[in-house]
Amino acid sequence: MMKNKLTEISHEEVTKAFSALAQETRLKIISILVNEGESGLCPCHLVEDLDISNANLSFHLKELENAGLVSKKRAGKYNHYRVNNELLNNLSDILASYSDTYEKTKGNCTC
Repeated sequence: MMKNKLTEISHEEVTKAFSALAQETRLKIISILVNEGESGLCPCHLVEDLDISNANLSFHLKELENAGLVSKKRAGKYNHYRVNNELLNNLSDILASYSDTYEKTKGNCTC
């Protein structure tokens, strides 16, 4: 499997992450969790913030978890979810490298 030289994560992992983020509710969840920081957040707070059902939230959290974008940690009798900052930073680096490459090659077309 081909690896991106910049981040050393596979194209498959990158595709899974961007696919998971290409959904409005999931993007909102990530935004909320990023603002929450390392402590993470209990799903009950996310349900309130997003005004969605528990079942709907559970589905979206599972999709984000499967994509490696969030992790859960047991805190008492509840799970707390937090973002995978390393993966988010890698995704950001990938987008920045594409932008840098585009800027360097812009105007070099001979057709």
